[in-house]
Amino acid sequence: MLGTMTVEDVEQTPRTRPLYRREYEALAAQGFLADEDVELLDGRIVLLADEGPPHADVNSRLTRILVEAVPAEEGEVRVGSPLAISDLSLPQPDFAVVAPSASYRAAHPTTASLVIEVAHSSRRTDLGLKAVLYAAARIGDYWVVDLTRDELVVHREPAGTTFASVTRHRDGRVRALRHPGVAVDIGELLG
Repeated sequence: MLGTMTVEDVEQTPRTRPLYRREYEALAAQGFLADEDVELLDGRIVLLADEGPPHADVNSRLTRILVEAVPAEEGEVRVGSPLAISDLSLPQPDFAVVAPSASYRAAHPTTASLVIEVAHSSRRTDLGLKAVLYAAARIGDYWVVDLTRDELVVHREPAGTTFASVTRHRDGRVRALRHPGVAVDIGELLG
């Protein structure tokens, strides 16, 4: 049978089926993903990028800034926690400011007023696929701290699967849209 196959037959991509968030969560609840550092993006299980010292340093700085700047009545700062943005996606952004709640014990939040990713080896995903997913989820303020280019990329005004406004900052201060206390000095953050 193999002798009758052509190169085109072999190179054809097989049909695939997405993994739905509820299935992914069931796998996790049963312990199948316990030793995996993964997230669900557009129906696919994706390995989280390894974190190096620059990523950890910026995460520490942003944690301090966000926790001090976002009052409890204004929002809850979640660090590396899942965000249930669609039936096919459960990303784990580095930071998300979500609505204040007594508890998210029953379900992950489905939206955020601010999402921040710190990107080095995850740069393509954070500026590509995740930007598409966050725009589709109508996240109005999505920041990527791009450690490879020493800049903050701010995405705003979601329109379908893109953002109408994408700006790059290498210096100065950037403020969050819905959290006026969050003002990040780019030089200090990346310094």
